[in-house]
Amino acid sequence: MRNETTYQQTPAGHRDIGTWLEDTTSQDPVLGRLFPQLRRLAASEAPLLLLGEPGSGRELAARAIHNLSERAAHPFVVIDCGDFSDALIEAELLGINGNGGGAPHKVGIFEQAGTGTVMLAEVGELPARLQEALLHLLERHELRRLHSTTPVPARARVIASTCVDLRSRISAGLFREDLYQQLSAEKLDLPSLRERPDDIPTLARHFLERCCGHLPHGPRDFTPEAEAVLRGYSWPENLRELREVVEDAAVRARGERIGVEDLAERLRGEQRGGPLPSLREVEIRHIERVLQEARGNQRRASRILGISRWSLSRRLRKSGAARGSGEPATSISHPRHQPLVALAATPEVRPAAAQRAVAAPRPSLRSRPAGG
Repeated sequence: MRNETTYQQTPAGHRDIGTWLEDTTSQDPVLGRLFPQLRRLAASEAPLLLLGEPGSGRELAARAIHNLSERAAHPFVVIDCGDFSDALIEAELLGINGNGGGAPHKVGIFEQAGTGTVMLAEVGELPARLQEALLHLLERHELRRLHSTTPVPARARVIASTCVDLRSRISAGLFREDLYQQLSAEKLDLPSLRERPDDIPTLARHFLERCCGHLPHGPRDFTPEAEAVLRGYSWPENLRELREVVEDAAVRARGERIGVEDLAERLRGEQRGGPLPSLREVEIRHIERVLQEARGNQRRASRILGISRWSLSRRLRKSGAARGSGEPATSISHPRHQPLVALAATPEVRPAAAQRAVAAPRPSLRSRPAGG
């Protein structure tokens, strides 16, 4: 889970931030195709469910919807439902009512958000008790802190996201169907990169400009052969992976254009002929790469892979690649996994548990590049 409070200034000469934001979003190579849908969803007050593969830009879309809405001047709060133990996430979401006998008082994220927006990332990971509390909140627009029976108003809009099939979790008894119906009052399915191959060169140049545009001697484009490799790759981690590949290639490149030789080996390997690997070999390599990306956190890796944690453990045991079983109940996302573009002057709040895990404060005013 990331801890950042971001304030982005409106460019000089743009007095109408709404017009500037619409222009910025509609022209952005990542969000431009979705802009009509984002603008319609921003005008709605109903809960929203964002669907898409890992790295497909779900948080980016949620930010855009918030920033295009009437709630833009209020906080945008994000919590990853898979990053906390069941007991801790309940306190983070609902808060704790201090009883005067030593129990601390804690403000939950719905109260922190006020009339802003709360994004529940990986909502399918919510434990059953919290699913019931969230259903009550959506139906009655109120919540009850832990150790309290007094209702507290909850006025924030809820945007939930998931990379798993919630219908299958409903069938397995792991997710409430009535909660699914509430959350999916509005739905947006974000396409994977495999579904938009013609956009890949444009997106790659977008990321290249962001990482090298300020450098006097950095690469400025891709060779036709490198473009063909980018188009032909399967991109299991979508936009996040494309951004990382471009940044890595830009460091390797020695000329004005990035060539095939500058791209990661896994991309070049998909283009070569010869004996094809077995499905099992491909699966093992992909699981190992996802575990490396998740820093050994099997809970997060299972979400990226779209399988249960039990299923991931079973696959690791079969491959003989199982890591140690020790894993923290809570975890903080790597700070480089940031949204792909920053869109507006909107305060963002992160839960206090994440704030305490950060050793040093970050600057409060800056413009950001990109996850997920």
